Amino acid sequence: MQLTAPCQGIDFQTKDIYGKPFQLSDHVGKRVILSFFRDAGCPFCNLRVYELTQNYKHWHEQNLEIVAVFSDTSEQVRRFVAKHPRPFTMLADPDLEIYNRYGIQHSSKALIKALLFKLPRIIKGLFKGGRPSNNPHIKIVPADFLITEDGRIAKVWYGRDTSDHIPLEEVQQFIDEGKPA
Repeated sequence: MQLTAPCQGIDFQTKDIYGKPFQLSDHVGKRVILSFFRDAGCPFCNLRVYELTQNYKHWHEQNLEIVAVFSDTSEQVRRFVAKHPRPFTMLADPDLEIYNRYGIQHSSKALIKALLFKLPRIIKGLFKGGRPSNNPHIKIVPADFLITEDGRIAKVWYGRDTSDHIPLEEVQQFIDEGKPA
């Protein structure tokens, strides 16, 4: 079931792709964008991860943490990021436990829509290093959750197709709303 904001964030514990323990509630006191992707090699996902990487330093200085969740295994994500290091937390969830808790959808229609109407984004993603993989979760539709310093979900963005994420401008607006007056 999809979440509706505002609501309390769903805490979870896991390990990042390097085996380091991770708990979402450890980020209380910071703003967080929790982003769900299909797989690390997906051209759509790769382009978005590239965009997050480009904004990371600026956003991190403004008290925002980025947490990216992939439906691959840790080994698959590590293999991908060995070529393209990322400065933020990356989690692997091949059994989709976290995806299911956050109501992430699967849709053939969303996949076809992205393939038909987002060709320029596919090409950009390929140029940034994305390569389609044999991930069995190809129909996952991305989602983003903007989480406040007190652990509440302030904004939910469920993608309309398999390339759709919250606009970067809305992430910046969320950061700006959290700055002291």
